[in-house]
Amino acid sequence: MTIREGLSKIVERGGVMSLWKGNGTSCLHRFPFSAINFYCYEGMLDILNGPQRLSDDDEDNASNPKEVSTLSRLAAGAVAGTTACVACYPLDLVRTRLTTQLDGKETYRGITDAFAKIAKNEGSMGLYSGLGPTLMVAVPNFSISWVVYGSLKEYMIEDELFYNLRKVDVDTGEHKLGHILTLCCGAASGILSTLVTFPFDTVRRRMQIQGQHFAPEERLTGVQMIRSLLKKDGVKGFYRGLRPEVLKVVPMVGTMFTVYEMLKDKLLP
Repeated sequence: MTIREGLSKIVERGGVMSLWKGNGTSCLHRFPFSAINFYCYEGMLDILNGPQRLSDDDEDNASNPKEVSTLSRLAAGAVAGTTACVACYPLDLVRTRLTTQLDGKETYRGITDAFAKIAKNEGSMGLYSGLGPTLMVAVPNFSISWVVYGSLKEYMIEDELFYNLRKVDVDTGEHKLGHILTLCCGAASGILSTLVTFPFDTVRRRMQIQGQHFAPEERLTGVQMIRSLLKKDGVKGFYRGLRPEVLKVVPMVGTMFTVYEMLKDKLLP
């Protein structure tokens, strides 16, 4: 099925507004998730490199003890992704189930009803169904994303090829990325992290929705789900839906990092 065919089928079944099904839960999930992610990332960098560490906008100098290393970004991204994922996972689960409901066969009437029914039918741990595969996605995803973004940011600030696209602080003369370069760095980090972690994301989503459609004795573990996918569809089955995911990630991650940098400039001295 192509992207156009998928869009047409969704609109045909539920109307144009069905394209935004589950968007309320998604926004509710994204606010705390992003806040925890950015807060934990910056906090971990302070712990690993000290609060007086150099920012990505400063001159790259590997011999400087205050320089943020690739390993520091990798570790900070992993901790940030894990913390945000565990803290907000029930909302992620509810969002996925609300989005995948079939019209006329709805199991849940809304966010509150979904929480109540999942807790009642699957127990409190049902709200964390599929957490393992989700962490297998979140940890490498955020680690790769932060490493690629930070490394590209340093490169574009130092390389003269991007001189005309950089902006200069009129007060300090400091070179910084403009909005275009920030968007590009964010988009590139999102694309690479998605390509690496998408197979685990496929397993994660299937595990999240199986509690909605299968009896407890019919549900598969993560390992069983991977074996089932390999047997039925081969390796390509793990990458089903990759194109629309990349089309979503490019503007989303690019915009996320752009707003992040804008707010840092406005709010921090």
